[in-house]
Amino acid sequence: MDETKSIEKLDNLRKIREKRNITQVKLATDLGVTQELISRYELGSSFPQVNMLVSLSKYFNCSVDYLLGLTDVETPIKYLSSNHNADIISKYNALSNKDKSHIDSYLSFLLSNSK
Repeated sequence: MDETKSIEKLDNLRKIREKRNITQVKLATDLGVTQELISRYELGSSFPQVNMLVSLSKYFNCSVDYLLGLTDVETPIKYLSSNHNADIISKYNALSNKDKSHIDSYLSFLLSNSK
């Protein structure tokens, strides 16, 4: 990444949101803000405060550096160096209840077929 780059908008916010098939409306609702604010973050007409950057980072389980475009690596450093189980648990906890239900069903399926 270019270390002299000026951070004017959150390009990676749009990338990670679209990659995970999350609409601006869903993200805004989950974070308790307006869709227009999320749009302004992505377009660069508004910049999030630190507490919102942290909330976005936790929501997507990615680093603030990734959201700011300072790295292309989504995974926070603490998860890169931690054990595999903690990473799986963290990712699971970031899922919606519906997605957690799908994972639970799939794990039950795998366990029943491995006996």
